[in-house]
Amino acid sequence: MAITTISDLKTALNTGARSNLFRVTLAGQLSVEDNDTFGFLCKAAQLPGSTLGIIEVPFSAGRRFKAAGDRTFADWTTTVINDSNHTIRKALEDLQKTYGTTDYNSTTSKTKTGGAQTDFSSITVDQLNQAGTVVNTYKLVNCWPSDISTIDLSYDSTDTLEEFTVTWSYDYFTLPA
Repeated sequence: MAITTISDLKTALNTGARSNLFRVTLAGQLSVEDNDTFGFLCKAAQLPGSTLGIIEVPFSAGRRFKAAGDRTFADWTTTVINDSNHTIRKALEDLQKTYGTTDYNSTTSKTKTGGAQTDFSSITVDQLNQAGTVVNTYKLVNCWPSDISTIDLSYDSTDTLEEFTVTWSYDYFTLPA
């Protein structure tokens, strides 16, 4: 359908997708209570992105044929509002501790980076319509918090809530069939 008038554009957009209508759900990473709290305090996120690599194959007379390569998935970042008890931050820091230790010289240190991964979990990002119905879902598979940012403290900030970002590493994402 060719869009030639404002009326055609309005029909095509309907009400348009809104960037503030989303929900992020952690599955299995934290306690059930912390997962619910994270869903409420997750202030910002993005829809995950991916990049399809290019393989250049030499061809005759110096020309190159481009073929699709491996698909890679960039780290994903969320912004979280810090509650007064630091519930989510503490839970994420505890989770990070289970994946690796700062005691690098210990022969008994336990880390999950070298063996089979069976305890990673998933994150679901739902896009909602204005009625609150899920219209699109991304599921990030085998997630873990690779970076928890600093929280800036200042006597000048009297009317703001603390926030921090969490960078998540994951293997890939899926879309509904």
